Amino acid sequence: MGAGGNNSADDESLRLRRIVDSTPALIHTARPDGYLDFLNQTWIDFFGQPIEKLLGWEWTSFIHPEDVEAFVQKWRESIATGECFEGVARVRRADGEYRWMVHHKLAMRDEHREIIKWYGSSVDVDKRKRAAITKVKRAEERIQQSERELRTIVETIPAIVGTALPDGSVDFISQSWADYTGLSREQGLCSGWKQGSGWASAVHPDDRDRSTASLQAALTTGTSSDQEIRLRRADGTYRWFLSRNFPLRDDEGNIIKWYGVLFDIDDRKRAEDHLRDTRIKLSRASRIATVAELSASIAHELNQPLMAVFLNAQAAKRWLAANPPNLVQTNTSIDRILRDARAADEAMQHIRALFKQESFDKTEASIPEIMAEAVRLVQEDPNKREIPIDRDFDENLPNVSVDPIQIQQVFINLISNAIEAMEDSRLTSLAKVRAAVTDQNEVLIQVIDNGPGVDDPERIFEPFLTTKEKGMGIGLAVSRSIVEAHGGRIWAENNPGGGATFCVVLPLSFLSPDRLDFQRLLEPNTP
Repeated sequence: MGAGGNNSADDESLRLRRIVDSTPALIHTARPDGYLDFLNQTWIDFFGQPIEKLLGWEWTSFIHPEDVEAFVQKWRESIATGECFEGVARVRRADGEYRWMVHHKLAMRDEHREIIKWYGSSVDVDKRKRAAITKVKRAEERIQQSERELRTIVETIPAIVGTALPDGSVDFISQSWADYTGLSREQGLCSGWKQGSGWASAVHPDDRDRSTASLQAALTTGTSSDQEIRLRRADGTYRWFLSRNFPLRDDEGNIIKWYGVLFDIDDRKRAEDHLRDTRIKLSRASRIATVAELSASIAHELNQPLMAVFLNAQAAKRWLAANPPNLVQTNTSIDRILRDARAADEAMQHIRALFKQESFDKTEASIPEIMAEAVRLVQEDPNKREIPIDRDFDENLPNVSVDPIQIQQVFINLISNAIEAMEDSRLTSLAKVRAAVTDQNEVLIQVIDNGPGVDDPERIFEPFLTTKEKGMGIGLAVSRSIVEAHGGRIWAENNPGGGATFCVVLPLSFLSPDRLDFQRLLEPNTP
């Protein structure tokens, strides 16, 4: 048999023995009870020990101490079950170095299926095993490095970070929590999102019910939650935080983790509150300023008829002071005073209707007559009497359905603006008023000057936008509101040769009554 058994004189046995001993493989055999009874010469050379010290169970002393217990236990299980054995263990070589080896043992059975022998072989896998171990260690080191970097990021970002189990139990909270609240991390953990416990103890009492309800709703629905809450700082000060919580799901959609982050938004929140208060104050101030501007505009609109009353009163006084008194001219001046006083009263009544947003009555009115009266009222001002106003109207110009007083105020404003625009012009001042019927069954009225033109024709009708040194910037905005209430349009154009043209289009028939949206001029930043 083997080196540990009885020697056979049979030549065939010797030949097989020589073959087994000369093979580079590590071969051994054992009895049915696991007792090692043979090792080939390759094994003996590997151990560097006499065969007597290796047979039986002595070989276990050459197994690495960390591997021997599990290895032997697994070998005994194979002996008991008869199953093939495969195990990995480090074995000490003759030079004292431990080498990783994979060991296989297979049972040989007789005709009754009884085990009569175990045959085994071992393969040196040390290089491969050590390479695998090195690879695993490097992977573990990379994982540990990533974990350290991630923890560093979590601990240094300017926010409080936490995680919770699927049932909401908080299982991690960053150091920034302890730094901010003055509470320990353990105090930040709790068995669930319970009001007043764990991290919730730092939430402002007025926010706890709302915060807890939001988090419980997120747990129930499995959806993310965003809310703004106040957290108590270590010094007792409460600051606003934005709390965001979102779930992490597995491939099947089950929540396996909750992640939460708290951002300090107190400075932004206070800035928003301050901005809101500022806007309220600015809006109030703007309304006050708007009323003041409108008051000035009303005074401007009434200035024309009241100036005419004043000038005619002076004329009547002069006619009475004459010697003898000229009663005919005096009566004429008094009639003009009464006419202009009624015009002022009507203008005031219409302005009052604008503010009350009352509907206005429209009548069939002649554009030439409206324009003639507007020119007359403008030229009552001695400063504007010198400027000639050329009028050019189509023959048989049809009437329009308008409120004559309101439309008259529009053209008084446009003609006055045209004359004032030409005050500093080096050219001979000339204003033109034209009216014609368009192809769209509308009347187009144009007020033309040869002044410097308009810087921004699109914005000139915005409230409080003016090019005059003493202008209020409200007249054109009111004019636009009046024209649009009549179903018309108004715009401005610069003339190719200089000056500007203001165009007003009115429909020949006004079908639906409307109201002037004058109240919008009281709203700040409303075009």
